[in-house]
Amino acid sequence: MPGINVEGGIPLTGSVTVSGAKNSAIKLMYASLFSNEDVVLTNVPRIKSVFDDISIIQSIGGKAEWASNNTLIINGASVTSYEVPKEIGLKYRTIVLLAGPLLFRFGKAVLPKYKPSAFSGGPMNRFFDAWKSLGVLIEEDEDFITLLGEDMKSADIVFKTSSHTATDNAILSSIFVSGETTITNASEECEVDDLINLFKAMGANIERVEPRKIKIIGGNMFKGAKLEVCPDKAEIAAFAVAAVLTKGNISIKGVKRDVMVQFVNFLNKIGVRFDFQNDELKVWRNDETIQPVNIEVSPTPGFVPDWMSAATLVLTQAEGESTIHDTVYVDRFNFVMDLNRMGAKIELTKPSESGCACIISDDSYDFEKLGEPKTVAKISGPSKLKGERLTIEDFRDGAVLLLASLCADGKSEIIGVENIENYFENFVNKLKSLGAKIWEQ
Repeated sequence: MPGINVEGGIPLTGSVTVSGAKNSAIKLMYASLFSNEDVVLTNVPRIKSVFDDISIIQSIGGKAEWASNNTLIINGASVTSYEVPKEIGLKYRTIVLLAGPLLFRFGKAVLPKYKPSAFSGGPMNRFFDAWKSLGVLIEEDEDFITLLGEDMKSADIVFKTSSHTATDNAILSSIFVSGETTITNASEECEVDDLINLFKAMGANIERVEPRKIKIIGGNMFKGAKLEVCPDKAEIAAFAVAAVLTKGNISIKGVKRDVMVQFVNFLNKIGVRFDFQNDELKVWRNDETIQPVNIEVSPTPGFVPDWMSAATLVLTQAEGESTIHDTVYVDRFNFVMDLNRMGAKIELTKPSESGCACIISDDSYDFEKLGEPKTVAKISGPSKLKGERLTIEDFRDGAVLLLASLCADGKSEIIGVENIENYFENFVNKLKSLGAKIWEQ
């Protein structure tokens, strides 16, 4: 898609159906490779990252094909190789989630090392620690990670900090290992529950026995199954924020209430009107004043990182000073520079400078070498945003910049909008359906 122009200041109204979560769909696709029967996944978003993972599955001989617009059929019976081609694998961090299916089928896996370009990947130590606990022999060179699973055994896997993708990997790497494996300090994210539910539907013995403890009795028989991908909680927040910022009225359909509890609490605290009916969240705003709040970003059941950028943007319109403290990541405020160019007043500070305890969930972060990170945003509002020329390089920043342009005075020009579409399915057209004035350059 070429660049787009966005005219700000137009209230968005109407209804929109949220798409399935990318972070759920991709792990479910890899989990499906354990079965020699068809696994049917519905509500799968048709976005670039999903198509990329389809290519990865097909590169090792697996079946991955669309049955209809958002329904995907996966089957691992035809997987012929334990080695992922370098030219395909090095581009995607999710390649590590293939370790489990390949170890199950071949007793070994050769995975290209992820070589990030637009943004850095997360720490790999949690993956290595889980594999070592399970008895996997790990060999590395500059380009590949080779995993040998001849002596795999059940284990007690204990994470120092809760991690979404590391929990996925621990499940995928142990679901077939004989004996009882426990994962302690496991992620509570709804996408992890999707993975658990799919494996249960496939006949596996897996339970979340406590909020952050998962128990697995390993087995080697996996049948066909069907599962609907959970809704994308980041997309839900984006449309809710669009209603708030533009003083609009939007009904968001396909929402899971229990997943959005903390975000809805946030809407309540800042004084925004909303209503929940079944799976529909309605958000609207007239001239109500947005109240300032202080937020600590943390894993589920807290206020999750998926909502941080949207909340930061909303609070630029609050009457007074707000703070957002990210205790999960050290590098997720890159969008702040562009918001400040548009007229926002956001200062990034160290936690100690803001009276907060310095919490770093990334246990690979070298505090002595890198020092205390600036993980607190101090937001002074309300700010009058103006249209700007924006370039989106990181998909994680794209939606918030587009949302900012919807409430800014004048026209914004946005380059790299395809990086939003790679993350949110059909996002621009959904905004247009709500009345956003967006056109190609």
